[in-house]
Amino acid sequence: MTYLSHIFLSFSSKIYSIFIILLLPFSLLAQDDENDIDVVKIIADYEAMYCSATNGEVLPIQEISLSIKGPKDKKWFASYSINNSPAIILNGNKAIEFSEYDFSLFLRNLSGKIQDYTIELKKAWLEDLTPLKIPDDSRSATIQILPLPGPEFNDYHPKAKSGSTLKYSAKIGKNSTYQVVLPDGAILHENTTNIKSTTKDIHLKIEWPKNEGAGIFKLIETDVFGCNSDTIYAGIEFVKSFKVDLGETKNICQGGYCELNPEMDLPSNYSFQWDNGETTKSILVSEPGIYKLIVTDLDDQQEVSASVEVKVQNAPQILIDDLVVLQNKKQKIDIYEDNCTYLWSDGSTKSSIVLSESGQYSVTKTSEYGCSSTKEFKAKLEDEIFKIELPEIIHMCGNEKMVLSPSLSIDQEYKYNWNTGAEESEITIETEGKYSVTVTDPDGFEKTASTIIQYHPNPIVDLGPDLVLWEGETAILNAENPGASYVWNNGATSQTIQANSGGIYMVEVSDQYGCSNKDTLHIDYKTGQKFGVFLGEDQNICEGDSVYVMVQLEGNPVAPLSFKWTGLQSDAPEVYLKKQGQFCVEVTDANGNMESDCVEVITKEVPNVDLGQDLISYPDKGIVLDAGTPNCFYTWSTGEITQQISVSTEGKYWVKVTNEHNCTSQDTIEVGFIEDYPFVGLPKAFSPNGDGHNDKLFIHGTDIKEATLVIYNRLGQKIFETNSINIGWDGSYKGELQDIDVYIYVLEVTYLDGKKMLKKGNVALLR
Repeated sequence: MTYLSHIFLSFSSKIYSIFIILLLPFSLLAQDDENDIDVVKIIADYEAMYCSATNGEVLPIQEISLSIKGPKDKKWFASYSINNSPAIILNGNKAIEFSEYDFSLFLRNLSGKIQDYTIELKKAWLEDLTPLKIPDDSRSATIQILPLPGPEFNDYHPKAKSGSTLKYSAKIGKNSTYQVVLPDGAILHENTTNIKSTTKDIHLKIEWPKNEGAGIFKLIETDVFGCNSDTIYAGIEFVKSFKVDLGETKNICQGGYCELNPEMDLPSNYSFQWDNGETTKSILVSEPGIYKLIVTDLDDQQEVSASVEVKVQNAPQILIDDLVVLQNKKQKIDIYEDNCTYLWSDGSTKSSIVLSESGQYSVTKTSEYGCSSTKEFKAKLEDEIFKIELPEIIHMCGNEKMVLSPSLSIDQEYKYNWNTGAEESEITIETEGKYSVTVTDPDGFEKTASTIIQYHPNPIVDLGPDLVLWEGETAILNAENPGASYVWNNGATSQTIQANSGGIYMVEVSDQYGCSNKDTLHIDYKTGQKFGVFLGEDQNICEGDSVYVMVQLEGNPVAPLSFKWTGLQSDAPEVYLKKQGQFCVEVTDANGNMESDCVEVITKEVPNVDLGQDLISYPDKGIVLDAGTPNCFYTWSTGEITQQISVSTEGKYWVKVTNEHNCTSQDTIEVGFIEDYPFVGLPKAFSPNGDGHNDKLFIHGTDIKEATLVIYNRLGQKIFETNSINIGWDGSYKGELQDIDVYIYVLEVTYLDGKKMLKKGNVALLR
């Protein structure tokens, strides 16, 4: 008997599975024995020891073929067991119609050691259930399954760079041999072994083919029993460059992050450069965008780029109010959204929930990207929520105030929020407008009520000034406000009443809104003859003037009469009033009846007119007289009516000035002209520059008894004055030298004979 071992190699970086398939055909030859016609037995021509086998897809398993001999020309049955396991009937419980029956067993060895299997015939019988004999020496067969050799390959990868040289290592049994099979074009540069106590280490150095393509790489181990390992083999692909894979588009939730971790299809030593500056292999990102990576193989400096898009997904919305009012006891809430899952607080996972009672609820909604939103809310049946009321309209009168508070159906704690900003249960109303309040119960449910406050003015009630009724007179008192209701203090309820006696009259008027007002009138009832007192119109007088005022009487007062002035020490019927103010007189007749009147006196300002001191000048210079006080009426002695006039002859000149109040003032001046008097005056310029020449401004002239010089700047500010011809101006003011400019002077001179002269002009300050 012979057997053929077929070996297949399958591995990656580690050996994942090793399978051996052993095909062991048996040829069992037996001589017919006439004495064994009704006997069932195992034909003894079989191997006792087998190598494990595998087809590369299941665990190591060996197919064993046994032949069973039974009766000729009869239908028979037999059962067997393996290592005393429950018996199994041959041929799938069907009768066997041949004298020899071949069947296969599949035996595994997972122990890593030699494993024994005993196949034992248990019973045999004919179709009519007649028992058949099983000889003891042919009842069983014991078979040994050797363990499958298992080389360990440490560095295998299904891809390699074409033309690259790589090192690999493997382990096999200490006493095993091995065989390396390389693809076409590959060169084995190193093949060494290192024997250890229980294993043999293999070291390989392989230069792979320079062309791209695919090949098979094999390592076959043969153990001391001559069993070959399942061939460790794999297709190996030769490529020019490694590839970088960042995966598909990444979806992260708002506020979350994900890890970008590249995978290279070739093992090597790599460096990483992300477009955000990071150099680690993996990075955590939380922002959307396209992330780019450059990976460099440090062994040959080859660079490969890759990118991946990161999208930030929003958590799904849950459109449920924080507070839900249940209109009925089976109210449905549905939050359906495509591609979402749901988890309610009651454990249900549908998109909707039916609420039938008040309480606290929650739901978590998760999108297809794993983004979740959770919503907690309160639900309350409508008839369990409080009711709130405020009057629709409230009418208020005048400046009336009121305290406003809502009516609530349930007695519990509340929070209040008025549109005025107040948070108390009641507010004080002082102005009209719309007032609303939002009331919140302890569960957070709220209701709003509002009212309109309308303010109405109290009726205007004016009975007029107090009256004086003389003997025989009557008066109609009118409370006005037609359509209102009236209550007089004499019991009358009409709008008007007739008064024919003295005393206090009072009325209260109420309108349709209940707004009311009162007024009181005092009537003084006098006996005797009626008379009146008059002082005339108010008077305007000019300051310093007076006005004559005489008491005028109307009617027939009974003499004697007495007069009393307020503010004056006088009891005469006429007075002269000079001061500003109000002046009143009381006139009392013989019956004690008193009447009075007042007059207002207002004093008006008179214009201020000042032509100045008498003047003397040269005839060719002329003199300008100014009445001052602009915006008035002017009358000169010359007949002119302007504010200023020019005179060139000697004499007295007067002017009369009248302002808008018709108040008048007057002044007079005497003007003289001199001839052939010595010159007195100033130079046209001076230069206070310290050179000793013309540094000061002096008065020049002769026959001078007295002289006054005043210097002004352009702003009219006096900056120098002297009464001596020996004191000149050095061009400074308060110690500071003045700017180059033209300055105004006024020179008043008195000659030795008493004549006076006034000069005005300009002088230049130079440097």
